[in-house]
Amino acid sequence: MSQVSLSVPESSAALPAAPETGATETVIRPKKGWIGVDWRELVSHRELLYFLTWRDVKVKYKQAMFGSAWAIVVPLASVMIYTIVGHFAGFSSRTEGTTPYAVYIYAGLLPWLFLQTAINGGGMALVNNQSLLSKIYMPRIFIPSSMIGSAIVDFAMSSIVFAAMLAFYTFKTAGTDHAFVPSWQSVFVLPLFVLLVIAALGTAYLLSALTIMFRDLRFIIPFITQLGVWLTAVVYPQRIFGEYRQWLALNPFAGIVQGFRSAILGEPWQMMQLYSSIVLSILLFVLGLFYFKRVERRFADIA
Repeated sequence: MSQVSLSVPESSAALPAAPETGATETVIRPKKGWIGVDWRELVSHRELLYFLTWRDVKVKYKQAMFGSAWAIVVPLASVMIYTIVGHFAGFSSRTEGTTPYAVYIYAGLLPWLFLQTAINGGGMALVNNQSLLSKIYMPRIFIPSSMIGSAIVDFAMSSIVFAAMLAFYTFKTAGTDHAFVPSWQSVFVLPLFVLLVIAALGTAYLLSALTIMFRDLRFIIPFITQLGVWLTAVVYPQRIFGEYRQWLALNPFAGIVQGFRSAILGEPWQMMQLYSSIVLSILLFVLGLFYFKRVERRFADIA
């Protein structure tokens, strides 16, 4: 019986090579470490943070009749309302020195409105940008961070108006018995602002991660920021608390707000509150960053 052997041409035995398309493949792996932040990636994608911040600023005032002027109108309107309320409530008579009460209010509202904008916007950042979480890859921490950038823009515009108010009252009261002059300690506003940003970032990271997990928080956050005006002594002097004033040190924002007043208006520094705010702000930043990175991989599934 003869054997039949089949031979396969060598050329047909080889599989055709895949066409070269020039596309690159990126493998995404979680960063190791107890926080797991890839700082090099954040630096290399910093232009994206600038873009998101600018987008948030444009969207915020888009189709508004007064546009970005609202960043000036809102603080001025708030100062006017709280000044009237403070006069009727007797808060204005409890301030120290010759500081006009409207200036006293603005000095406290300036950092608080920044926190309020950052907390409200940062807390809703992931919920309002769910499409970015599921469609494209990007450093997701940039989403709440961009809201802080937007709040910084508003803070800068409000600061210009506040500087004009300080100049107005300085010239208006010059040569009188109740002359008002801003303190030379205003130079400490810059480090206080850095501390303010750290506290805002930590709060935004924590609340944004919690809100996308527990959607009911989006109704609670605005209430908390409104209540915080009174719990942080933003629109009235801390001396109203009397012997209980020391308990304000438990509020991470109270020392910062009072620090702005002490630096600008020359009020006595509440060092216990300030030290407490430094420690609590750093802890809040680390906690917010840690929790955000811990649950980050679940964002796309939840969104």
